[in-house]
Amino acid sequence: MSIHLAFFVIKQEILNIKSLALVTSLTLFFITLSIIIINISSFTSFIFNDYPLITKIHVLSLIFIGSFSAVSMLDIVLVSIMGILFGVNMTLLISKFSALKRRGNLRIMFGTGIISVFAAGCASCGLSFASLIGISAALAILPFGGAELYFIAIGILLISIYYNLKQIVKVCNISID
Repeated sequence: MSIHLAFFVIKQEILNIKSLALVTSLTLFFITLSIIIINISSFTSFIFNDYPLITKIHVLSLIFIGSFSAVSMLDIVLVSIMGILFGVNMTLLISKFSALKRRGNLRIMFGTGIISVFAAGCASCGLSFASLIGISAALAILPFGGAELYFIAIGILLISIYYNLKQIVKVCNISID
């Protein structure tokens, strides 16, 4: 697939109001979920406590907002990039499923679409889930303190986006003369 064709498909599938709104929503969902997963013990301790509801909301919002000051600017930028790539990837996946559904071929590509979902999910949430199971200390011995995993995740998301672009070209019979 040529770079010109890839940009044409991105322009067609992503650069419209509906898709941009979906990408933005999915990006915010991703970033929010990442912060919640990293602070899961704090969130659950306040949610299941006997504090009044307004106090819970206030404390949880302070934990959420304070999370941005507890991480480096590099982490914020890389998680934001991963969130945007996740949003683009999922939007392309939804677009591909819609095209297949219109053509009646949804069963044919269902398995490969599920692989795309897992590639996006695994890459985007890998670091957050790693902190849940205690791998964070092991990441500290890596030369860049675990930032390598962000770049691996971004690479996986870019490969998944390329794969989805290629599938959309194939499913929709797109060609540029």
